[in-house]
Amino acid sequence: MDENRITKIIKKYLSGRHSAQTEEIVQKWIIKDTDAEEKEQASLEYWNELNVKTDQNIYPALQKVNRRIGHSGENERIPADHKKTGFLEKQERQASRILPYKKIIRIAAVLIPLFIFTGGYFLYHSGSSSMIEISTAYGNERHILLPDSSEIWLNAGSTVKYPRKFKEEQRLIFLDGEAYFSVRKNTGKPFIVETKQLTVKVLGTQFNVKAYTGDEKVITTLTSGKVQVTTGTSGSQVLKPNEQLIYNKKTNNFSITEIPADETSGWLAGQLIFSNTSFDEIIQTLERRFDVTIENKTVIYSNKQYTIKFLKNENLTEILDILREMIGISYQQTGNNIILTD
Repeated sequence: MDENRITKIIKKYLSGRHSAQTEEIVQKWIIKDTDAEEKEQASLEYWNELNVKTDQNIYPALQKVNRRIGHSGENERIPADHKKTGFLEKQERQASRILPYKKIIRIAAVLIPLFIFTGGYFLYHSGSSSMIEISTAYGNERHILLPDSSEIWLNAGSTVKYPRKFKEEQRLIFLDGEAYFSVRKNTGKPFIVETKQLTVKVLGTQFNVKAYTGDEKVITTLTSGKVQVTTGTSGSQVLKPNEQLIYNKKTNNFSITEIPADETSGWLAGQLIFSNTSFDEIIQTLERRFDVTIENKTVIYSNKQYTIKFLKNENLTEILDILREMIGISYQQTGNNIILTD
Protein backbone atom coordinates (compact mmCIF):
# COMPACT_ATOMS: atom_id res chain seq x y z
CA MET A 1 0.00 0.00 0.00
CA ASP A 2 1.24 3.52 -0.75
CA GLU A 3 3.03 4.97 2.31
CA ASN A 4 1.35 8.35 1.92
CA ARG A 5 -2.05 6.67 1.93
CA ILE A 6 -1.17 4.73 5.10
CA THR A 7 -0.16 7.98 6.81
CA LYS A 8 -3.43 9.64 5.79
CA ILE A 9 -5.53 6.75 7.13
CA ILE A 10 -3.66 6.63 10.45
CA LYS A 11 -3.80 10.39 11.01
CA LYS A 12 -7.46 10.70 10.04
CA TYR A 13 -8.38 7.80 12.30
CA LEU A 14 -6.41 8.95 15.35
CA SER A 15 -7.49 12.59 15.07
CA GLY A 16 -11.14 12.01 15.96
CA ARG A 17 -13.94 9.64 16.95
CA HIS A 18 -15.73 7.52 14.38
CA SER A 19 -18.58 5.05 14.26
CA ALA A 20 -18.03 1.74 16.08
CA GLN A 21 -18.04 -0.09 12.74
CA THR A 22 -15.36 2.20 11.26
CA GLU A 23 -13.21 1.95 14.39
CA GLU A 24 -13.37 -1.83 14.32
CA ILE A 25 -12.41 -2.00 10.61
CA VAL A 26 -9.44 0.34 11.04
CA GLN A 27 -8.22 -1.36 14.22
CA LYS A 28 -8.27 -4.78 12.54
CA TRP A 29 -6.33 -3.25 9.64
CA ILE A 30 -3.78 -1.72 12.04
CA ILE A 31 -2.93 -5.01 13.74
CA LYS A 32 -2.48 -6.97 10.49
CA ASP A 33 1.11 -7.83 9.69
CA THR A 34 1.01 -6.21 6.24
CA ASP A 35 2.72 -2.79 6.00
CA ALA A 36 3.54 -3.01 9.73
CA GLU A 37 6.60 -0.74 9.52
CA GLU A 38 4.69 1.98 7.67
CA LYS A 39 1.76 1.83 10.12
CA GLU A 40 4.05 2.07 13.11
CA GLN A 41 5.99 4.98 11.62
CA ALA A 42 2.81 6.86 10.67
CA SER A 43 1.38 6.41 14.17
CA LEU A 44 4.63 7.59 15.77
CA GLU A 45 4.81 10.63 13.50
CA TYR A 46 1.25 11.58 14.43
CA TRP A 47 2.00 11.16 18.14
CA ASN A 48 5.10 13.36 17.88
CA GLU A 49 3.10 16.08 16.10
CA LEU A 50 0.75 16.47 19.08
CA ASN A 51 1.74 19.57 21.03
CA VAL A 52 0.00 18.74 24.30
CA LYS A 53 0.88 18.24 27.94
CA THR A 54 0.04 15.15 29.93
CA ASP A 55 -3.36 15.19 31.57
CA GLN A 56 -5.38 12.89 33.79
CA ASN A 57 -6.23 10.61 30.84
CA ILE A 58 -2.72 9.94 29.53
CA TYR A 59 -1.10 8.42 32.62
CA PRO A 60 -3.88 5.85 33.24
CA ALA A 61 -3.53 4.85 29.59
CA LEU A 62 0.21 4.29 30.07
CA GLN A 63 -0.49 2.32 33.24
CA LYS A 64 -2.73 -0.05 31.28
CA VAL A 65 -0.07 -0.48 28.61
CA ASN A 66 2.56 -1.12 31.29
CA ARG A 67 0.45 -3.85 32.85
CA ARG A 68 0.12 -5.61 29.50
CA ILE A 69 3.85 -5.48 28.73
CA GLY A 70 4.92 -6.54 32.22
CA HIS A 71 6.48 -3.23 33.31
CA SER A 72 5.79 -2.36 36.97
CA GLY A 73 5.97 1.42 36.89
CA GLU A 74 2.54 2.07 38.27
CA ASN A 75 3.66 4.04 41.31
CA GLU A 76 5.44 6.70 39.26
CA ARG A 77 4.05 10.19 39.26
CA ILE A 78 4.39 12.52 36.32
CA PRO A 79 4.88 16.28 36.91
CA ALA A 80 1.93 18.27 35.65
CA ASP A 81 4.11 20.38 33.35
CA HIS A 82 5.99 17.47 31.83
CA LYS A 83 5.73 17.49 28.03
CA LYS A 84 4.30 14.34 26.53
CA THR A 85 7.32 13.82 24.26
CA GLY A 86 9.75 13.53 27.17
CA PHE A 87 7.30 11.34 29.07
CA LEU A 88 6.90 8.96 26.14
CA GLU A 89 10.67 8.79 25.68
CA LYS A 90 11.06 7.89 29.36
CA GLN A 91 8.49 5.10 29.02
CA GLU A 92 10.31 3.80 25.94
CA ARG A 93 13.65 3.74 27.79
CA GLN A 94 12.11 1.82 30.69
CA ALA A 95 10.34 -0.62 28.40
CA SER A 96 13.55 -1.22 26.45
CA ARG A 97 14.92 -3.19 29.40
CA ILE A 98 12.48 -6.00 28.74
CA LEU A 99 11.24 -5.60 25.17
CA PRO A 100 12.76 -5.53 21.68
CA TYR A 101 12.78 -2.07 20.07
CA LYS A 102 10.22 -2.94 17.40
CA LYS A 103 7.70 -4.04 20.03
CA ILE A 104 8.27 -0.82 22.02
CA ILE A 105 7.51 1.26 18.95
CA ARG A 106 4.31 -0.67 18.32
CA ILE A 107 3.16 -0.17 21.90
CA ALA A 108 4.09 3.52 22.01
CA ALA A 109 2.90 4.44 18.52
CA VAL A 110 -0.26 2.36 18.25
CA LEU A 111 -1.66 1.30 21.62
CA ILE A 112 -1.29 4.59 23.49
CA PRO A 113 -3.02 6.70 20.80
CA LEU A 114 -5.78 4.07 20.60
CA PHE A 115 -6.35 4.38 24.35
CA ILE A 116 -6.56 8.15 24.18
CA PHE A 117 -8.50 8.69 20.97
CA THR A 118 -10.84 5.71 20.67
CA GLY A 119 -12.58 5.60 24.02
CA GLY A 120 -10.15 3.39 25.88
CA TYR A 121 -10.34 0.01 24.16
CA PHE A 122 -7.69 -1.53 21.94
CA LEU A 123 -6.73 -4.53 19.87
CA TYR A 124 -3.27 -6.00 20.23
CA HIS A 125 -1.74 -8.63 18.01
CA SER A 126 1.40 -10.43 19.11
CA GLY A 127 3.24 -11.96 16.18
CA SER A 128 4.62 -14.77 18.32
CA SER A 129 1.34 -15.96 19.83
CA SER A 130 -1.21 -14.63 17.31
CA MET A 131 -3.43 -13.53 20.20
CA ILE A 132 -5.91 -10.69 19.97
CA GLU A 133 -6.70 -8.72 23.12
CA ILE A 134 -9.65 -6.34 23.39
CA SER A 135 -10.27 -4.07 26.37
CA THR A 136 -13.04 -1.64 27.25
CA ALA A 137 -12.53 1.47 29.36
CA TYR A 138 -14.84 2.44 32.19
CA GLY A 139 -18.07 3.81 30.76
CA ASN A 140 -17.79 1.76 27.55
CA GLU A 141 -19.13 -1.53 26.22
CA ARG A 142 -18.09 -3.54 23.18
CA HIS A 143 -19.57 -6.13 20.82
CA ILE A 144 -17.07 -8.66 19.39
CA LEU A 145 -17.45 -11.22 16.61
CA LEU A 146 -15.12 -14.19 17.13
CA PRO A 147 -13.40 -16.23 14.37
CA ASP A 148 -16.07 -18.97 14.67
CA SER A 149 -18.93 -16.41 14.46
CA SER A 150 -19.64 -16.68 18.18
CA GLU A 151 -20.33 -13.30 19.80
CA ILE A 152 -19.16 -11.51 22.93
CA TRP A 153 -20.67 -8.43 24.56
CA LEU A 154 -17.91 -6.97 26.75
CA ASN A 155 -18.87 -4.86 29.75
CA ALA A 156 -17.01 -1.77 31.02
CA GLY A 157 -13.52 -2.21 32.44
CA SER A 158 -13.12 -5.71 30.96
CA THR A 159 -10.58 -7.54 28.82
CA VAL A 160 -10.83 -10.63 26.61
CA LYS A 161 -7.99 -12.40 24.87
CA TYR A 162 -8.36 -15.05 22.18
CA PRO A 163 -6.34 -16.54 19.30
CA ARG A 164 -6.68 -15.12 15.83
CA LYS A 165 -7.51 -18.66 14.73
CA PHE A 166 -8.96 -21.26 17.11
CA LYS A 167 -7.16 -24.59 17.51
CA GLU A 168 -8.66 -27.79 16.17
CA GLU A 169 -9.54 -29.24 19.60
CA GLN A 170 -11.05 -26.22 21.40
CA ARG A 171 -12.04 -22.56 21.33
CA LEU A 172 -10.27 -20.89 24.26
CA ILE A 173 -11.11 -17.40 25.57
CA PHE A 174 -9.43 -15.57 28.48
CA LEU A 175 -11.57 -13.10 30.44
CA ASP A 176 -10.89 -10.48 33.09
CA GLY A 177 -14.10 -8.60 33.81
CA GLU A 178 -17.65 -9.25 32.63
CA ALA A 179 -18.93 -10.53 29.31
CA TYR A 180 -22.03 -12.10 27.81
CA PHE A 181 -21.42 -14.92 25.33
CA SER A 182 -23.52 -16.27 22.49
CA VAL A 183 -21.67 -19.39 21.34
CA ARG A 184 -22.02 -21.01 17.95
CA LYS A 185 -22.60 -24.74 18.45
CA ASN A 186 -19.75 -27.08 17.53
CA THR A 187 -19.88 -30.42 19.37
CA GLY A 188 -16.37 -31.33 18.23
CA LYS A 189 -14.74 -28.12 19.47
CA PRO A 190 -15.76 -27.06 23.00
CA PHE A 191 -15.89 -23.34 23.83
CA ILE A 192 -13.95 -22.57 27.01
CA VAL A 193 -13.81 -19.33 29.01
CA GLU A 194 -10.88 -19.11 31.41
CA THR A 195 -10.81 -16.69 34.36
CA LYS A 196 -8.34 -16.59 37.25
CA GLN A 197 -10.68 -18.52 39.55
CA LEU A 198 -12.81 -20.76 37.34
CA THR A 199 -13.34 -22.28 33.91
CA VAL A 200 -16.62 -22.36 31.96
CA LYS A 201 -16.95 -25.04 29.27
CA VAL A 202 -19.78 -25.14 26.72
CA LEU A 203 -20.69 -26.60 23.33
CA GLY A 204 -23.29 -24.07 22.21
CA THR A 205 -25.18 -21.74 24.50
CA GLN A 206 -25.72 -18.24 25.89
CA PHE A 207 -24.28 -17.25 29.24
CA ASN A 208 -22.73 -14.42 31.25
CA VAL A 209 -19.48 -14.44 33.25
CA LYS A 210 -18.56 -11.71 35.73
CA ALA A 211 -14.96 -12.13 36.92
CA TYR A 212 -13.38 -8.78 37.72
CA THR A 213 -10.03 -9.06 39.45
CA GLY A 214 -11.02 -6.66 42.25
CA ASP A 215 -14.43 -8.20 43.00
CA GLU A 216 -15.02 -10.62 45.87
CA LYS A 217 -17.18 -12.96 43.78
CA VAL A 218 -17.06 -14.62 40.36
CA ILE A 219 -20.54 -15.09 38.90
CA THR A 220 -21.61 -17.32 36.00
CA THR A 221 -25.21 -17.06 34.78
CA LEU A 222 -26.75 -19.33 32.15
CA THR A 223 -29.40 -18.06 29.71
CA SER A 224 -29.83 -21.14 27.51
CA GLY A 225 -28.18 -24.49 26.84
CA LYS A 226 -25.80 -26.05 29.34
CA VAL A 227 -22.42 -25.10 30.81
CA GLN A 228 -19.92 -26.84 33.05
CA VAL A 229 -18.22 -24.58 35.60
CA THR A 230 -14.97 -25.78 37.18
CA THR A 231 -13.25 -24.15 40.15
CA GLY A 232 -9.83 -24.97 41.49
CA THR A 233 -11.01 -26.49 44.78
CA SER A 234 -14.71 -27.25 44.38
CA GLY A 235 -14.75 -29.47 41.31
CA SER A 236 -17.22 -29.13 38.43
CA GLN A 237 -20.86 -28.06 38.45
CA VAL A 238 -23.34 -28.16 35.55
CA LEU A 239 -25.75 -25.24 35.25
CA LYS A 240 -29.23 -25.29 33.73
CA PRO A 241 -30.92 -22.28 32.10
CA ASN A 242 -31.60 -19.37 34.49
CA GLU A 243 -29.23 -20.77 37.09
CA GLN A 244 -26.47 -18.66 38.55
CA LEU A 245 -23.29 -19.92 40.20
CA ILE A 246 -21.60 -17.55 42.65
CA TYR A 247 -18.04 -18.38 43.68
CA ASN A 248 -16.56 -16.58 46.69
CA LYS A 249 -12.82 -15.96 46.24
CA LYS A 250 -12.15 -15.57 49.96
CA THR A 251 -13.90 -18.71 51.19
CA ASN A 252 -13.51 -20.83 48.02
CA ASN A 253 -17.18 -21.74 48.42
CA PHE A 254 -19.91 -21.51 45.79
CA SER A 255 -23.69 -21.46 45.63
CA ILE A 256 -26.19 -22.07 42.82
CA THR A 257 -29.51 -20.22 42.69
CA GLU A 258 -32.28 -19.79 40.14
CA ILE A 259 -32.92 -16.27 38.93
CA PRO A 260 -35.61 -14.66 36.76
CA ALA A 261 -35.02 -15.09 33.03
CA ASP A 262 -34.99 -11.33 32.39
CA GLU A 263 -32.10 -10.86 34.84
CA THR A 264 -29.63 -13.29 33.28
CA SER A 265 -28.22 -10.56 31.02
CA GLY A 266 -29.65 -7.43 32.66
CA TRP A 267 -26.62 -5.22 32.00
CA LEU A 268 -27.02 -5.73 28.24
CA ALA A 269 -30.45 -4.10 28.54
CA GLY A 270 -28.97 -1.22 30.50
CA GLN A 271 -30.09 -2.49 33.91
CA LEU A 272 -28.03 -2.72 37.09
CA ILE A 273 -29.11 -5.67 39.24
CA PHE A 274 -27.58 -6.44 42.62
CA SER A 275 -28.57 -9.50 44.63
CA ASN A 276 -27.10 -9.88 48.13
CA THR A 277 -24.24 -7.67 46.99
CA SER A 278 -21.81 -5.85 49.26
CA PHE A 279 -21.85 -2.07 49.25
CA ASP A 280 -18.22 -1.99 48.09
CA GLU A 281 -19.08 -4.15 45.06
CA ILE A 282 -22.00 -1.85 44.20
CA ILE A 283 -19.57 1.09 44.25
CA GLN A 284 -17.09 -0.75 42.00
CA THR A 285 -19.85 -1.48 39.50
CA LEU A 286 -20.96 2.16 39.43
CA GLU A 287 -17.37 3.29 38.87
CA ARG A 288 -17.02 0.98 35.87
CA ARG A 289 -20.44 1.78 34.46
CA PHE A 290 -20.19 5.57 34.63
CA ASP A 291 -16.40 6.08 34.50
CA VAL A 292 -16.22 7.93 37.84
CA THR A 293 -14.18 7.71 41.03
CA ILE A 294 -16.17 7.05 44.21
CA GLU A 295 -14.55 7.51 47.61
CA ASN A 296 -16.45 5.56 50.25
CA LYS A 297 -16.21 7.14 53.71
CA THR A 298 -19.23 5.33 55.12
CA VAL A 299 -18.89 3.09 58.17
CA ILE A 300 -22.40 1.77 58.72
CA TYR A 301 -23.10 0.47 55.22
CA SER A 302 -19.82 -0.91 53.88
CA ASN A 303 -20.12 -4.40 55.39
CA LYS A 304 -23.80 -4.95 54.60
CA GLN A 305 -25.39 -6.84 51.69
CA TYR A 306 -28.04 -5.26 49.46
CA THR A 307 -30.55 -6.38 46.83
CA ILE A 308 -31.39 -3.53 44.47
CA LYS A 309 -32.53 -3.32 40.85
CA PHE A 310 -32.03 -0.16 38.79
CA LEU A 311 -34.07 0.30 35.64
CA LYS A 312 -32.76 0.97 32.15
CA ASN A 313 -31.30 4.40 31.41
CA GLU A 314 -31.22 5.62 35.02
CA ASN A 315 -28.27 7.97 35.22
CA LEU A 316 -25.70 8.18 38.02
CA THR A 317 -27.43 11.03 39.85
CA GLU A 318 -30.73 9.13 39.86
CA ILE A 319 -29.00 6.01 41.18
CA LEU A 320 -27.18 7.93 43.93
CA ASP A 321 -30.46 9.61 44.93
CA ILE A 322 -32.13 6.18 45.18
CA LEU A 323 -29.27 4.87 47.33
CA ARG A 324 -29.60 7.93 49.53
CA GLU A 325 -33.32 7.33 50.01
CA MET A 326 -33.12 3.53 50.44
CA ILE A 327 -29.91 3.19 52.44
CA GLY A 328 -29.40 6.59 54.01
CA ILE A 329 -26.02 7.60 52.54
CA SER A 330 -25.06 11.16 51.71
CA TYR A 331 -22.92 12.14 48.75
CA GLN A 332 -21.06 15.07 47.23
CA GLN A 333 -20.16 15.13 43.55
CA THR A 334 -17.54 17.30 41.86
CA GLY A 335 -17.20 16.39 38.19
CA ASN A 336 -16.26 12.69 38.03
CA ASN A 337 -15.32 12.50 41.72
CA ILE A 338 -17.90 11.42 44.30
CA ILE A 339 -17.56 11.19 48.08
CA LEU A 340 -20.00 9.01 50.06
CA THR A 341 -20.60 9.59 53.75
CA ASP A 342 -22.97 8.29 56.44
